[in-house]
Amino acid sequence: CIVFTWDYKTSMPVWECLKSQPLKSDEVQCYKALITIHKLIREGHTVTIREALGQTKFLEGLGSSLGGGSYGGWRNYTQLICGYVNFLLAKLEYHRLHPEFNGMFDYKEYVSLRGTNDPNEGYETIADLMSLQDRLDELQKLVFRHFIPSSNNECRIASLVPLVEESYGIYKFATHMLIAMHKRVEGAETALEPLRKRYNGQHYMLRKFYYECSNLRYLTSLISVPRLPQHPINLMGGDLVSSPIIDRDGAGGDESRSAPVLPDRRSHSSPKIDMEAERRAAEELQKRQDEEERQRQAQIQQQIEQRRKQEEEARQRQIVIQQQMEQQRLEQQRQQEEQQRMFEEQQ
Repeated sequence: CIVFTWDYKTSMPVWECLKSQPLKSDEVQCYKALITIHKLIREGHTVTIREALGQTKFLEGLGSSLGGGSYGGWRNYTQLICGYVNFLLAKLEYHRLHPEFNGMFDYKEYVSLRGTNDPNEGYETIADLMSLQDRLDELQKLVFRHFIPSSNNECRIASLVPLVEESYGIYKFATHMLIAMHKRVEGAETALEPLRKRYNGQHYMLRKFYYECSNLRYLTSLISVPRLPQHPINLMGGDLVSSPIIDRDGAGGDESRSAPVLPDRRSHSSPKIDMEAERRAAEELQKRQDEEERQRQAQIQQQIEQRRKQEEEARQRQIVIQQQMEQQRLEQQRQQEEQQRMFEEQQ
């Protein structure tokens, strides 16, 4: 699909093909289609974003079909579909407000089109981009919460691939842009403090996200998960050290994706990994996921029990109604017989 958009400079046949599929009757197929749409918007031809903005009602329709008989929900994808649709709509809205961006948030292309001379515009651009990063964080947490211990979760893990790439693209752009703004904006230490706080918070969020992803063997067989330093870089004097990260499945075309590793300025030596701490963190994560799954199963059982109780109450009410109707019928029959008897006596 991605290569097609670059060959023919359009994505409309892809959208028509998706619309012809029974996505509303199969939640797994629908979720896979959303993964495809996400990759298409990110890596497709530049016209793809403009054409995707005209498909928002189609996306909204996929999300609004939940619970209405279209998705059975028994595979536990309904919330994931709704969350993914909301994120894609948020991404498209960002591109509508900031048309200078391509789908992968390439910093060099942005600078060539807009530059970094307007501090007000730069501030708004970064703030909106960080809000989109927060939406992405909500989605990735939702994906992890819906992992099923007894399953290989390959479809859910596959959706993490574009989320990892998207989040890192946003992170790289924010890093470059904030460094440039700190060099150009007067009083940057005070004026840009809110953005620095958000950037630092998202750094630790992404570090945790990438650590959890690096423990998923299926995911690491598809892409190389970025590695961030323990602490955020100094935006008031930081720079980037490039270290190539290549998509291992070779699906990205002739160009390999690069993912720079940001150095930890607190130490000039390579950071040492505490394997015992990493093991404990992995065990703690597994325990937390198991507990969330146990609570989810308990909630499902509670809902089933509540539904069973409601059905029993409805059955009892129906029995009472039938008994009342039978009593009324007998009473009417008795009155009719009494009237018939009195009529015969009068005769």
